[in-house]
Amino acid sequence: VEQHGVVDGIYRLSGVSSNIQRLRAEFEAQRSPELARPVYLQDVHCVSSLCKAYCRELPNPLLTYQLYDKFADAVAIQMEEARLVKIKEVLKELPVPHYR
Repeated sequence: VEQHGVVDGIYRLSGVSSNIQRLRAEFEAQRSPELARPVYLQDVHCVSSLCKAYCRELPNPLLTYQLYDKFADAVAIQMEEARLVKIKEVLKELPVPHYR
């Protein structure tokens, strides 16, 4: 996405539904589809749409339910430097698979 998707709204706009479903099927069947295929390069939004769908469908979000309140408290800090320090502290509490 970053290499070929330097367009406005890449993570905001949705891709073509049929392309998203095709890409999902390829990931499920092959685990590593060829993202440089013309169909995906012409509709790079389908790649970002599938990535967002994957994150939405996780049983436990990347930032975890358990740390939600800590993240909310951290981003509410007014002073930018203190906010960043607190966010980094909370990030270190994430489970290892979420932190890589």
